[in-house]
Amino acid sequence: MKTTRSGWWRIVSAVLLLVGSAMTARATPPEEEMNVKTVAAVLPAVVNIYTESFVEVADPHDQFIERFFGGAVYGSGRTLRKPVRSLGSGLLVSPEGYIVTNAHVVQRARQVTVKVTLHDKSNHEARVLRAVEELDLALIKIDAERTFPHFDLSRLSPNLLAQTVIAIGNPVGYESSVSKGILSARDRTLRFGDMVMEGLLQTDAAINPGNSGGPLIDGAGQLVGLSTAKMGTVAGDNRMIQVENIGFAIPGERVKAFVEESVGIATGRLPPPPEEALSEVLFEKFGLRLQELTPDLARAFAIRPGTGMIVAQVRPGTPAEQAGIERGMVVTAIGSQRVARDEDLPRALARARPGDPVSFTVLFRVRQGPVQSARIAQVTLRSL
Repeated sequence: MKTTRSGWWRIVSAVLLLVGSAMTARATPPEEEMNVKTVAAVLPAVVNIYTESFVEVADPHDQFIERFFGGAVYGSGRTLRKPVRSLGSGLLVSPEGYIVTNAHVVQRARQVTVKVTLHDKSNHEARVLRAVEELDLALIKIDAERTFPHFDLSRLSPNLLAQTVIAIGNPVGYESSVSKGILSARDRTLRFGDMVMEGLLQTDAAINPGNSGGPLIDGAGQLVGLSTAKMGTVAGDNRMIQVENIGFAIPGERVKAFVEESVGIATGRLPPPPEEALSEVLFEKFGLRLQELTPDLARAFAIRPGTGMIVAQVRPGTPAEQAGIERGMVVTAIGSQRVARDEDLPRALARARPGDPVSFTVLFRVRQGPVQSARIAQVTLRSL
């Protein structure tokens, strides 16, 4: 049988129509997509966290005097209360209102107000029950006459390289945002400031300020980890290099263990872990014993109050003595942390291993004839 050209076109058109119809029939509507269902199931347990705290800072006039004229002697000693606001995310992990988030989201100062917005837009004030800086994990709680939707922490992802991961959180204030990527690497080490975090997960899913404390889940809705940081730049040859798509998360196993222990402590089922005083750690590892600069001591040493902590003792043969630190000098900062009392001592001291360097900012007085002036120097001590 002979087929004309127009007949061939009719046959081809019919075949294409059948194929198109079959493909349309097999296409999954958006509401049936696995990722859509997964996110919809998890979103009610994801919360937005807003904090406001106040920190005491030196009067800018005093900072000018200190820099150029020896302000520890001549400054007024005034401090100003400066508000510090931050935002982050969290994950409801129980119907009673326990929430896990990052320690750096809620631990910016001694007094901090934590407000939580749920997915249903209800607002609550939260209590900080526990924050462990070296883990960068915190447990907070909201109280209400209701039960809360929550995430089942027993559902942990196998965390396989290249598996799909989804980050949910509050990036730069855009609530309930979702981004997708893959699990790029495991067991990463991240250093920022005086902190070192090990065993982190790496992902190329978009993580931005505000995502901290939000969940990183897999395609089945299981917990991969808790978003904690992103890498924005890295030092290159004489310049900073912009970095894209490198984010980090705390593994789900670590999050689950922290929550179980912290809820146990909060409810009285477990005793709080013993914690060595950081003042003793400072003495053991560096040979320094510091004392709060009370008004009487400040007058006796002619130094304005709030400048730092005075050196009360230096143990012979220790890094402090070898660096030339002496009694009567004042330590104003350890690493990037300004210190004025024992509570200011950074947790990094406890993590310092033998040989690890820690920088100390030290204020001392120099006499030139009848004139006495204050000088500031940075010294690096290596832990014992």
